[in-house]
Amino acid sequence: MSFATELRQKASKLWHIQRVKGLVRAHARAGPNALITVVEVECDDPACPGPATRITILGIDLIRRSLLIHRPVADVTVADMRQPVTLISATHATE
Repeated sequence: MSFATELRQKASKLWHIQRVKGLVRAHARAGPNALITVVEVECDDPACPGPATRITILGIDLIRRSLLIHRPVADVTVADMRQPVTLISATHATE
């Protein structure tokens, strides 16, 4: 794989991560002070076709909420934000 191809793939993934962060901020009403992380992880579920997207929201209340969407970050859409998603955990950030 050439350097240009690698760079293009990384730029595309970063763009999709930022796009999903914007969707989460808009649809979760997280506000400008919430910290939102979006990462693509390998899905442990055998029914999952490939990578999954893990979204973590650390709100101003210091409660960390982690969500898992069973699709790659590039495939996450507005419809995924409207559907009920699986809440992996909600913990206080000081724990």
